[in-house]
Amino acid sequence: MAADAPPTAYKEVPTLVEWNSLTEEDQIRQQEEMTKFLGESDTTEKFIEECKKIGQKAVAIGSDFTTVLNSFISLAARYGNYVPELMTIYIPRWTMLMARWAGSTGMLWSSKKLAIETADALIEYGRVLALIADIKTQGELEGAQNALRAYVANHPIDIATTVADGFKNLRIDLQDFSDDFAKYVGTFSVSSSAVVSLEASVKSIMQCQATISDLNEKIQESAIALSCSSVFGILSDIPVGSIGHYVAQRNEAQANLVKTKSGIVNSTTDSIVDIIMRYFALLVMQEEFEKFKPDIVNTCQELSSFANIWAFATLQSIELNVALNEGMEVLTRKKFQMKLELLIVQIEPLREGLRAYAAQI
Repeated sequence: MAADAPPTAYKEVPTLVEWNSLTEEDQIRQQEEMTKFLGESDTTEKFIEECKKIGQKAVAIGSDFTTVLNSFISLAARYGNYVPELMTIYIPRWTMLMARWAGSTGMLWSSKKLAIETADALIEYGRVLALIADIKTQGELEGAQNALRAYVANHPIDIATTVADGFKNLRIDLQDFSDDFAKYVGTFSVSSSAVVSLEASVKSIMQCQATISDLNEKIQESAIALSCSSVFGILSDIPVGSIGHYVAQRNEAQANLVKTKSGIVNSTTDSIVDIIMRYFALLVMQEEFEKFKPDIVNTCQELSSFANIWAFATLQSIELNVALNEGMEVLTRKKFQMKLELLIVQIEPLREGLRAYAAQI
């Protein structure tokens, strides 16, 4: 299976697949494919490695924040009289963004704490799903429903949404900072072909990031519609319908982002930096910020997905309890059986991935 694209059979799926518009047969088929994929021997190993990488990137974000801050401070020291807003507006704003990320009360530490708690919660969640899978009598069905209600009561969704919203809000505030700083830079008149080239690269980075963010959201929505945790969207070789299609598009956008960022790095070693520093130092600062911003934004999006695993298990417990209200008959339906099997097979990779992530922090 290729690591950068879904199998050929899945390349021709429509750009947008509405889960509810699929026939029950197609829904079951996609769930079966996802269950098979998650059950493969190397899927959990791949997922654990991806989670480790996300943890390592998350730790490195602290250095990225510091690098940008130091660049702002250095620029202010040299050109403070020319651009006083650096000291009065942008450095204080950036410092506040940094404070929300780091420290014992920061979002990074909160994500580690929630990852550990969620990994433990998934053990209980697995026990409840096992009870459902083993139902043979009405009494056992009622016992399983009681266990589901207890799980929901003990794992309120707001625990996860608080952390997930924190990452979402940081992403939004980073983009606001980027937009405001770009407008500030735009208030100065600069004419240089090198500057135009660099501005085009920055614009390309922003477009790639917007595309990646949009596709990540589509991957998450498709995964949830499939009754699968959205965090599996970090895998690059999901072979299932719309998810595989969106993952392939995201992989392409990420490759373009890496290429553009690399181009900026390679083009700023000679005359471009000299030209920009001579004509307008702020563009260098904008370049520095835009070079690191995608890593910060992407990591926030990934950690938001981690946080949502907690909520996913709680929401699925609620849905299962509603389904069981129909009585013993629901247990005989292929659609219910397939969903339950998919929920169960997710637990091990999710739990081990969360533990691997937390170990990096």
